[in-house]
Parts: sequence; structure tokens; C-alpha cells
Amino acid sequence: MKELDLENWSRKDIFNLYYQFDIPQISLCTPLEVTNVYNFAKSKDLSFYFCLCHVFYTALLKFEEYMIRSIKGKIVIEDGEYVNICAKKQGEEIFKIVTGKYYPDIVKFCNETKKILQTQTTFTKPLPPSARRSQVIAYMSCAPWFEFTHITHPQDVQRNSFVPHVSFDKMKTNEKGERWVNVSLQVNHATIDGTLIAKLLDEVKSIINHLN
Repeated sequence: MKELDLENWSRKDIFNLYYQFDIPQISLCTPLEVTNVYNFAKSKDLSFYFCLCHVFYTALLKFEEYMIRSIKGKIVIEDGEYVNICAKKQGEEIFKIVTGKYYPDIVKFCNETKKILQTQTTFTKPLPPSARRSQVIAYMSCAPWFEFTHITHPQDVQRNSFVPHVSFDKMKTNEKGERWVNVSLQVNHATIDGTLIAKLLDEVKSIINHLN
């Protein structure tokens, strides 16, 4: 973790404006081809959803702006070490919030996340005592039962949250055999704009294309 030099930051004026808003988050939804993620997951006997989460976590960590957080009045760039994923065990109706470590290796990440989900008995599981909540890279969720073109997430207006929210809808297959999902991304406009979202999506596509 390091403190952001806000005074010399190129986005200072934008930050100072939107940081004062009660709800500074913006959200958008965009289609994403995930054929290679699906094929990779099936070839390795991994969860497609967890693989897709890993792709986004890896892409988010490429950009410091997505790891900006507010801690006790200080604006910092956090270390992204933890993940927060809404997931369900097969056969259960109630989802759990799985909190675990981020691992650069996608296979280890998927297996460790699955292990936590299978053994977790409570709705949520706290981070380790040494961890900071601000170290969570992003909140991930999915709605695999239906398609959506927009979604919003609960917000605590008393706390200006900078942690991105990423959600996926039901996977579709087109006439070419390509697989697609709609991706919803909700971010704090004080630190993130359309240009950074475009860069993130380009990084996501690059990671997907290099899965093998």
C-alpha cells in the first residue's frame, strides 16, 4: 500500500468533484466473447465462472487506478491480495460470499476458491486478521439463469466505496458457435472513466486470447 500523491495527480480535479457525490459510482454493461475461457475451463476441469473471475482479477491488477481506496481519510493505492466472489454450491439455493487469496496461477486460483466454497458453512467468511478489507480487488457475481443489459449493486452512501463490482449474465452461443456473456462493471467515477474502462476491457480480451 502506498499513499496517492493527489496534488500532482492528473485526475485531481475529477477526483475532487466526484469524491463529494453521495453516489459517485457509474455502471455499464457490455458484451464479451468468452469462447476461449469456456474451452480452457472445460479442458482443465475447472469452473468456467471462476476462470472468468480470474481473468478480470488479473486484468484489474494491471491498473493502479482500480486499486485506489480511501482509508481513514487517506487516498491510497492498495495491494490487491484478496477476492470476493458470490457463488453457490451445486444443489443449494442460497449463495455464499467466498473470500480468499488471489493467485496468479489460474488453476491454483480456481481450485483454492472451489475448496473454500465447498467447506464454507456460513454466508460470509471474514478475511484473515492481518488483512485489510481494502485489499479486495473487486466484488464478483453472476446471474447465470437469465440475460441482462444493466444491473446495479447495493451501495452504502455513508461510505464512499472504490472497490469495483463485476457481474456476468447467462452465457449465450451464437450461430458461429461463439460463446458470449454480458459483463456489468460498476466503478467509482472519482478514479475511473471511460478510457480506463476501455483499457481494462482490452486487457481482459488479451488475457482471454492467450489462455491455453
